[in-house]
Amino acid sequence: MTEINKDIEKYLSQVKSYLPCRNTDKTAILEDIRQAILDFTENSDIQSIDDIYTHFGTPEDIARSYLSDADPKKISKAFNIKKIILIAVIAVIIIYIFTMIYVILDAHNVTHGYFVECHINFLFDLLN
Repeated sequence: MTEINKDIEKYLSQVKSYLPCRNTDKTAILEDIRQAILDFTENSDIQSIDDIYTHFGTPEDIARSYLSDADPKKISKAFNIKKIILIAVIAVIIIYIFTMIYVILDAHNVTHGYFVECHINFLFDLLN
């Protein structure tokens, strides 16, 4: 792979990092951009990646232009899915932590006899 091809892949990777949409949408967008860059490189005498920056703009500019043309509902949906996944992961971690605390405290109580006494007193309280 030539140096310019490595630079183009790095450029596309940077564009990808600025796109806040689903991976399937990112792949389609990046393929469009890749094809446009390849067409440009075939029809022009490219000396460096600076020529691509000059013709296409920065990765941030390209992402912004695709986002301005994109359906806002799709972008919103992508953010909502990421938010839901993050909340679910945090909830699972919190549940795991509380479960581990309960297991440790329960094991401690059982070894000191408190567990049995506590449950027996609880049963007597229920009967009275």
